[in-house]
Amino acid sequence: MQEGIQSGDIVFDIETKHSFDEVGGKDRFDKLGVSVVGAYVYGDDRYVAFEEHEIPEFEKLLKQALAHRGRVIGFNIHHFDVPVLQPYLSWDLWELSMLDLMNDVEHGVGFRVSLDNLCGQTLGVQKSADGMQALRWYKEGNIERIKEYCLKDVELTKNLYEFGRKNGHVLFFSRNAMGRIAVPVHWGSAQQQNIRTVLREAFEKRQSVDIEYVTKDVKANGAPLKNRMVDIYRITSDAFEGFCHLRGAKRVFKVDRVLSARLTNNSYKIFEDVQSSLL
Repeated sequence: MQEGIQSGDIVFDIETKHSFDEVGGKDRFDKLGVSVVGAYVYGDDRYVAFEEHEIPEFEKLLKQALAHRGRVIGFNIHHFDVPVLQPYLSWDLWELSMLDLMNDVEHGVGFRVSLDNLCGQTLGVQKSADGMQALRWYKEGNIERIKEYCLKDVELTKNLYEFGRKNGHVLFFSRNAMGRIAVPVHWGSAQQQNIRTVLREAFEKRQSVDIEYVTKDVKANGAPLKNRMVDIYRITSDAFEGFCHLRGAKRVFKVDRVLSARLTNNSYKIFEDVQSSLL
């Protein structure tokens, strides 16, 4: 188990009995029905699948997570899994601490990216099927195939989460760029760092700052995460401009792509400092 992951943490995914088209629209979450819930329980290091009539057993796991300050983790759970599952429970699921991996990805990219795309580019593994196939299996009464597929998605989600925690980024294939793009994610301890405060202090004190920075475009065999020492010349709410010692040139950096920031003992001056000393 990675450092910082709680024993009460649970990764989960659900499959439904019906599609939105079958129930009359994309706002009818309560009508979709659950065929299978798949979960990975960190404390027990086990994968487990529940059929619809077994959801009360999954509810016990959720209550244990709540009691032990664990959290539930999933992909697109805020907009799908939670509202679909809620009608089966007697209490508000939003009482739980939740991490939806989609949120950081959507924020970093500007649009939604599929789990299949992310896992294919980040982990080199893709989904074994899709949700429409799971619906066909349900109509055929093949619940065991749904369980197998659902638990595979749980495994992919777990591995993507752990990769993002460890490395501070995930990857996806962009059709616009025709290549891999790195997306910074804050699923690990770096999320707690007050990066903006450190950057502001570095600028005000004119001290170089050492940053871990996620580059956007990833070339073949390239590493998206690089350490850089930067002399900050200008800073705004979402970006800063400065001299990059790694590149030996002036660059603009996005604040939300900085995973960590540390002041150094290296001092520098900017043009305004030199001008004022001549007055």
